[in-house]
Formats: sequence, structure tokens, C-alpha cells
Amino acid sequence: MAICSLEVQHFRNLKDIHIRPQPGFNYIIGPNGSGKSSLLEAIYCLGRGKSFRTHKTNRLICEGCSSFTVLAHVKQLNRQFTIGMQRERGKSSIKLAGRYITRSSELTQAFPVAVLEPGLHRLIEEGPEYRRKFLDWGVFHVEHGFHQIWNNYRRALAQRNAALRSRSPRAAITNWDRELVQAACHLDQARQHYLKNLMNYVPAYSQKFGDLSAVRITYQQGWREGETYADYLATQYDSDRERGFTQFGPHRADLRIRIQGVDAREYLSRGQQKILVALLVLAQCEQMKTQNTSVVVLVDDLPSELDMEKRNILMQSLKESGAQIFLTGTDTSLFPLDNTAHGMFHVEQGKIHITR
Repeated sequence: MAICSLEVQHFRNLKDIHIRPQPGFNYIIGPNGSGKSSLLEAIYCLGRGKSFRTHKTNRLICEGCSSFTVLAHVKQLNRQFTIGMQRERGKSSIKLAGRYITRSSELTQAFPVAVLEPGLHRLIEEGPEYRRKFLDWGVFHVEHGFHQIWNNYRRALAQRNAALRSRSPRAAITNWDRELVQAACHLDQARQHYLKNLMNYVPAYSQKFGDLSAVRITYQQGWREGETYADYLATQYDSDRERGFTQFGPHRADLRIRIQGVDAREYLSRGQQKILVALLVLAQCEQMKTQNTSVVVLVDDLPSELDMEKRNILMQSLKESGAQIFLTGTDTSLFPLDNTAHGMFHVEQGKIHITR
């Protein structure tokens, strides 16, 4: 997977950008506030239909403009296609390979993009939602039919919760249990199978950092271990009815990340947490190669907490991933540049100057 050309118009402070990135490393250099992160954000929108920095897409439109446009020509194996996104106030339109699409899952499937940004540590430090998103993004790309399984579960869960909120008769509430349980079991199995396989790829990256080599990740299914979900729903019925929603299930699943048997939140520094999450993302990218899929990786501000040795190891890991990579920095001295072909783009006040 590689972006052959990229056009960005009226996206944040980027007025009119046209670049032809290299298939390997692409360095985006410039002072803070120049638009470096905005360029990564624009690429991310092409893969997810949204920003990684804000949920308010209208804020991405350049001040004084009515819309933004991002367009990329992409090569995936022997296939070439175009992805375009336009946002007017209150409305987005996305075009993939010549046709308009409405489901973000089509976009995610066609153009996988991962981001390593300053908030990486949240996957370890904060709530289960971050870890579920990390897990499900990987499962989506590796386990066929996962998206439909997740939609089935979400639909049945919404219907059961609606029946609970409206104080419907027990028969009306439990009527959704069979569908919910079936989808929950499929969802749970897909996640567990994916995580078990993912952990085969993690050591190749984690062992480069001695303090991270003993990482262990286990899956918590979201309800009491050793009990079927059907039985658990039955025992929780009165409590769910009182609260008006289904309290437990795959929607409450989590990943337990431990180092030397200790919770990673307690064992690792902020910088180490960022490295670990970056390595887990790279392991996901490596795993996706088994599906003949490669990922575009966006690196927004390589962790400043790292010393030069660790930065070099992380850069080497990025190189070995074989992905097309876009990295931002305030100065080229932050990166161990070599003679390998790479793109070099300097950003100043929303304009890009190509220097290589």
C-alpha cells in the first residue's frame, strides 16, 4: 500500500498542497504550528473518514473557506485507485475508486492507515474503549466477516437496551437474548483468535527493547469467566432491568497488558508506554501482511522522551515494517537519515517545499 500522489485543499491551514510521496519514508519537517500534523490528519481522513485529533470535522475546514478536499492516488499490489474526501459544513462525501460510498468500513478496508501520535500512552493508561478500538481495528482486517458480526451484536444490544429502558415485559427483553448471545459468542471467538495470533508477531518487535520483552496481553471477555453469556444474562436480568441497560458483554471487553506480571500502567514510564503501543501497532501491520494488505503508517512527533539509541531502534523497526511511512519533526537532526530513498517535505505556514 502506498500513496503515489496526494492533494490537499483548504484543510486546516493547508491551502493547496500537491506532493508525490516515496513508497518508504517521508519526512514532514517544519516548526510547530506550520501544518505538519494537519498533513497527517488529512491522510488519516482518507482511511477512517475522520480525524485523529478532533471529532468535529467542520473544524478541519480552513478558516474563511466553505469546504476542504483531500485526494490520493493509491497503489495496492497490482491495483491502483483514487480516494477522495470532501467536507462541506455539516456534510461529507467520500469517493472510492470512482464511486461514492456511505459506509466507513469500505474506506477502512480499502485504505488501512495507522497513526502513532503523542497520545499513544492512552491505550495503556486510560479506559477499555481505547484497547477495544485497537483490538477491533486489527480483527476487522484479519478475521473475515468480523464487521457483520460486530454489527449484529450492536443491533441486538441496542434492541435489548431499548426494551430494558421502556420497562417492556420480560419476554420482550429476553426475546433479543438469543440473537445477542449468538453474536456475542462469534465476536468473542474472533477477538480471542486474533489476539492469540497477534502475539506471535509481538516478540520480534518487543525483544528489541529489553524492558519490554516480557510483555503479556490477555483478553477479558466482558463478563464473568467460566460462565456462558446466556447464563450470565439470565443471572443479571434483574440488575439490567433496574439500570435500564445491558451491563456486561463484549461491549465491556478489555485487554490486560502486563510486564513481568505487573500492570503496564504501573511498570512503565510514559515514554516506555508509547514505545510499547507503537510496537503493538507495528505487529498488527506485520500480521496484516498475511492478508496481502499493507498499512500506511503516520508518525506524528516521534516520542520526545526517547534517547537517540531508542529512537534509532524504533526507526529501524518502522523501516523493517515495509510500510509507507510519514513522519513529522521540527528538524531533520531528529531522524537517523541514510542513503535510502526518501521524501523530504518542509512545511511553512501551510505551504510545502519539496527538497528531495
